[in-house]
Amino acid sequence: MPNTFSQELLIAELAVQRASVLTKSIQSAVNKGELSKTDSTPVTIADFAAQALLISAIHHAFPEDKLIGEEDADALRTDKNLQQRVWELVSSTHLDDAESESMLASPTSVEEMLEFIDLGGRGTGGRKGRVWMMDPIDGTKTFLHGQQYAVALALVEDGEEKVGVLGCPNFSLETGRVDEKSVDEKGLGLMLSAVKGEGAVMRPMRTGSLQAALPIEMSKDKELKDLNFVDCATSQSLDLEKHRQVAEIIGASWPGMDLFSSQVRYGALIVGGGDVMLRIHKRRNKVSSVWDHAGGQLIFREVGGKITDLDGKEIEFGTGRKLDVNVGMVAAKEWVHARILQVAQEVLKG
Repeated sequence: MPNTFSQELLIAELAVQRASVLTKSIQSAVNKGELSKTDSTPVTIADFAAQALLISAIHHAFPEDKLIGEEDADALRTDKNLQQRVWELVSSTHLDDAESESMLASPTSVEEMLEFIDLGGRGTGGRKGRVWMMDPIDGTKTFLHGQQYAVALALVEDGEEKVGVLGCPNFSLETGRVDEKSVDEKGLGLMLSAVKGEGAVMRPMRTGSLQAALPIEMSKDKELKDLNFVDCATSQSLDLEKHRQVAEIIGASWPGMDLFSSQVRYGALIVGGGDVMLRIHKRRNKVSSVWDHAGGQLIFREVGGKITDLDGKEIEFGTGRKLDVNVGMVAAKEWVHARILQVAQEVLKG
């Protein structure tokens, strides 16, 4: 089947790779002690700079499309020192391959950089039209500690994910599992990407052109007791006790994998040995931001995953900046999703 979004996918992959180069350079400086991990400034700089580069590339290639990003430029407009540090990083980050870099664009001035950031930070979506959703760094806490984080970018058309790209600059799958402390220290980890209905691929990330892609195979069914639950054991918003109860009823251990970043958890479901991810919030009216899920969800579905909310409804990305028509979430391999959803609903009733 021909790739119906070939240009969108190419630009998204190159943009995510360039943003991954930028963010990994900042994280490496923190790891070397050149920047303090007790100060949030390094991740703030990386967040703003990565969003500026992502939006610059997307807006140049598809100027009519809307954008939603986590950050706006208000803090940069009031802090000239921070503004200058972000600008230095944005203006000096390029892919080593000239042909690849020529397909992207970069801000040509500080003011244009601020305007690009605001296109995302003040952007919104809807059920009609094309919207690019992004999280320049998902996992800011673990980013500062040299652990896992993701650069996420997705194209949503008429409320439905069409293209998804995850840059996971620290993914090292030597053990077949994603772990916070088992990181790719010498390279740039992995990129995962997909187009709706066309499967998913992964490739190593480099500082130049895109590397060859390998199709991601669907995992085989397994015994319920062997299911690997992916969770965040330090979350303050999730009802972790109910998560544990679901796993206990199934007969599986919990948590099988403990990861902070939401998008990294999708990566674990896709290639890192994970099978199930729950989102049962302590407060039923708690809603998630679209950038924490867009992209990762599409790729997971393309490798045999299924995702609904706790009422069994599809996740709707056409509601703006928040997933405010969905309550919680069950993400699991398709063969076991119905059983996990049933148990989660029983736990909620009980």
